[in-house]
Amino acid sequence: MRFGLNIVPVRPGDLGAVAVRAEELGFESLWTGEHVLTPVRLGDGYPGPTGKPPFSPDSRFLEPFSTLTYLSAVTSRVRLGTGVIILPLHSPAAIARAIVTVDVLSGGRLTLGVGVGWMREEFEAVGQDFTNRGRRTDEMINFLDTVFAEHRPSFDGEFYHLPEVGFEPKPVQRPRPPLLIGGTGPAALRRAARSGDGWIGGNQAPPRIAETVAEIRDLRAENGGDGRPFEVTVILGWGQQYEADLVQDYAAAGVDRLMVTPWARSSEAMSAIEQFARDARLA
Repeated sequence: MRFGLNIVPVRPGDLGAVAVRAEELGFESLWTGEHVLTPVRLGDGYPGPTGKPPFSPDSRFLEPFSTLTYLSAVTSRVRLGTGVIILPLHSPAAIARAIVTVDVLSGGRLTLGVGVGWMREEFEAVGQDFTNRGRRTDEMINFLDTVFAEHRPSFDGEFYHLPEVGFEPKPVQRPRPPLLIGGTGPAALRRAARSGDGWIGGNQAPPRIAETVAEIRDLRAENGGDGRPFEVTVILGWGQQYEADLVQDYAAAGVDRLMVTPWARSSEAMSAIEQFARDARLA
């Protein structure tokens, strides 16, 4: 099992020190998520078991690609992941440039986790259509693959159009940084099976994860991609310490990486990752 560290709740002033220590301790990856805005009022609520989002309107969210670029400069081996960026909130060309910047400056250490988003109010606030976000995400993935692969890329889709252009440099990782698709709905699982190099799941119990992994495996077989490498990442809840039996259960369910936040308060991040590393014998 590989262990990634969720750095979203780390205090900004502590990010560099926590990242360096995490690499020293043997964490395999560092992950940051995204919300461009955090609306005060949500009409439909959070589509999770509690109905409440795992953040408040005043939660801190740093721009993920700038954050990972900074962390690439203070680390040398640890992978750097987005878990997840909300792809259809953005311009595909701007996102392509951000992705390639992190991958090049980190020496090919970026893993790109993406999702379609769930918060209608955030889409409305930034002027993006919420209703077609899934279709736009599919097209954006094709857009990214095009500009990363072709010398003089052009693109003509339903939503996005690009005349013949130059796009250099290309990503260090070829043909692209690993693309992990987030989400648990049928459309998200189909997208992961069809277009992804992996899947990111939320804080669900191992039996439910095992069912999802089996479903993705069947969908990949239908799409002729069952032989390609594919990794499964699961995000655990905040404050979850290392538990050997739980880790074994996730491994048996087909999980390759657990993304952890082993502290309840941001001030405890450093001591918590050191304790987790000792318990998990990471070093």
